[in-house]
Amino acid sequence: MPLTLRVTWRNAGSPLLPDALSEVQATADDAPLPLAAAGPGLREFAIPAGAARVALKARFSAAFNAFEDVPALQEEVLSVAQAFDVAGGGTSLGPAPDPALGQAHPLVDVQSTPGLALAQIRTDFVDITPFWMAYARYTDEYQREHQPGTELVALGATAGEPKIWFASIPEACRAPPDGGVSALVFYRPEGYAYTRVDQRHEMFGLNRYLLGPDPDPDASFWARDVFARDPRDESRWVYLRCGFEEALAASGKAVVMLHPWPSGTSFGAATTASLPGFAEAALRFLGGAQKIGIGPGGARLGKLGLAGFSAGGLPLWQALAANLGRVSEVFAFDARGVARSEATLLRWYSGDASRRLRMTGGHQLDANAAIRRRLSGNADVARLSSLPPDKSGYLPGVNPRWDHVCSSLEESEKDAYLNAAWVWHQFAVFGGLPRAGEPSAVTFLQRFLEESDL
Repeated sequence: MPLTLRVTWRNAGSPLLPDALSEVQATADDAPLPLAAAGPGLREFAIPAGAARVALKARFSAAFNAFEDVPALQEEVLSVAQAFDVAGGGTSLGPAPDPALGQAHPLVDVQSTPGLALAQIRTDFVDITPFWMAYARYTDEYQREHQPGTELVALGATAGEPKIWFASIPEACRAPPDGGVSALVFYRPEGYAYTRVDQRHEMFGLNRYLLGPDPDPDASFWARDVFARDPRDESRWVYLRCGFEEALAASGKAVVMLHPWPSGTSFGAATTASLPGFAEAALRFLGGAQKIGIGPGGARLGKLGLAGFSAGGLPLWQALAANLGRVSEVFAFDARGVARSEATLLRWYSGDASRRLRMTGGHQLDANAAIRRRLSGNADVARLSSLPPDKSGYLPGVNPRWDHVCSSLEESEKDAYLNAAWVWHQFAVFGGLPRAGEPSAVTFLQRFLEESDL
């Protein structure tokens, strides 16, 4: 019986997967095989009788025309290599482990029936980091100052919205425990509107979360670790950086932080029941690129956590409501809408004794306290925390980190700013509180990760 290898891939009509730049090749016992059939998202090869080993290689690239001061670009966005052993008396193919990955390639799904082997390449996400670094402003700041031991990958979704996601990857994800790699999805307040990968983008709003503050008094005003005025407009205060990359690295957890990049206020399918599938696809891609999950543990999605800050709380609660049974932990950084989502939170939290809820407060201090009171009968400190518990957490002398970030304020303005909810609101995402018996504070995110089961 003749044997055919049929290779397909998803979303072949995407601008990120142009057919003209899709190179798919197969060999049988190291001899190249001619194409038996071809089309968008399809390549087919006839396996000669007597072959013992078949190898598939696929390389996908994307290209965009010149844009403003950026020249025309063509970059590889995905590549896979998978070997197969011919089995069943020459009628089927079985995937062989990749020595570099310690397993079969996570982006190649194979189904074999007598005479036909179907190999589907998972192309839900591709690597658009070179394009992002070319099109976005403030990428040079990120490249200079990002946390060593972490990696940022810009992912392009080949179908659906949002079109761009970011994966922040700590070293602990390289060889995770057998439980897989967890994903923490972060929802931020609205951003600029965009419709394409090949347009002008802004990275400053991503740097604000990922990069850490600079304690140098001569650092740029937007990078200081104390409250600083914008010299271009003395009435404006600059928001402090949040140090998410440092928190990920220091926690030691095998957690990839995913940032779905909204267009305006829209997070698209990232707030729906499709979210776990997106997270799984992102981790599979990163595993196939040998950035996470090396070894038998693989790059499969372990636990799923959600986090949100400020207006990012609105999509956070939507995503939680759509995925009650899949979400393990929630980190709500002064997240809007917490009071309106009380019933959802209570139903989710009570559904499994292993679930954890972490909240910080500025504007939401009272709402967080109400949630904590409602859960007092079935909660303990290992599962539930609300920091600070009330306004007293912002009194001078209570929290050395709060005192430090306020140390730049003039005496004449301290009362106004130390008691301003909008200032507390910012501290709720970049700040931290010392734990009992510890002299200094780590950020809220680092603390929540270290205390998490992710």
